[in-house]
Amino acid sequence: MSVTALLIQTGSDYDCEIGRTATWEDRMSGITVTPLQPSIGAEVSGVDLSRPLDAATRENLAQALAEHLSLVFHDQALTPDQYLAAAEAFGPPMRQHYSQHHMPGYSNIGLVYHRNGQRPAERWHTDHTNRERPPAATILYGVEIPSKGGETSVASMRAAYNELPEGERRRLDSMRTLNSLDTDNHDTREEDREKFSGPYIHPMVRRHPLHGSKAVFFHAGKAVIEGMDPDASRDYMADLIQRMIHPEIVYTHRWRKGDVLVIDDRATMHRAHGDYDRSESRVLWRIIVEGDRPVL
Repeated sequence: MSVTALLIQTGSDYDCEIGRTATWEDRMSGITVTPLQPSIGAEVSGVDLSRPLDAATRENLAQALAEHLSLVFHDQALTPDQYLAAAEAFGPPMRQHYSQHHMPGYSNIGLVYHRNGQRPAERWHTDHTNRERPPAATILYGVEIPSKGGETSVASMRAAYNELPEGERRRLDSMRTLNSLDTDNHDTREEDREKFSGPYIHPMVRRHPLHGSKAVFFHAGKAVIEGMDPDASRDYMADLIQRMIHPEIVYTHRWRKGDVLVIDDRATMHRAHGDYDRSESRVLWRIIVEGDRPVL
């Protein structure tokens, strides 16, 4: 049995005694996973994502993501084809609905780049909830990095849910959201709006298909709470985010060229930091991979 399988099976022992305080190593695959924050984030070493990943490595990475919710790989050098192949360890790459920002010749890779008209996504969100099967993960590859600023922060919605009062957890468990494509991106192509506008109904709290835990799940810009006035819905979601997210459940990634950051969209929210000099380039390649239909 691999170390990952053992740790996953032992469950709470791993959470309390190993995963939060120490590095573990899978000696069969050479992977080392070092936690970065008590509730979220881990650095993975011993993996060259430019090379084909065997089945055991793919399984170990998928389980590590489910446990730590964000994974960091340093010093990677990837072509678009190698990047797409590596992303498949976490799920099949899926089409992003902002086709105006696709990499030429690679419709499953998006370019995060302010010079093509994008604004940094500075509000807390999880990606592409306007799909029947929203992403399992968002994967970002740092190609050009500014000298200062431009970080990406990831918050554990698993920890956020667990910290809410029991009464509010029960209330959230009963709520559902109606999800469609947001309207504040004015350069979105009409064909994308027609194809990806939904609407899709998802639970406000979802259970992780690998980890089994619950997490708050919504995108405030794409969702309205079912049965609630739209303005009241937006106000409640904004208040909930403000109350839930605090530094102890956040990992902030300070980019280096060649970094790959994998974010588990099933149990996190993330945001970009726009605090960098726009005369410098910040270019990330983004892949999202298909997940399961959210269920509680």
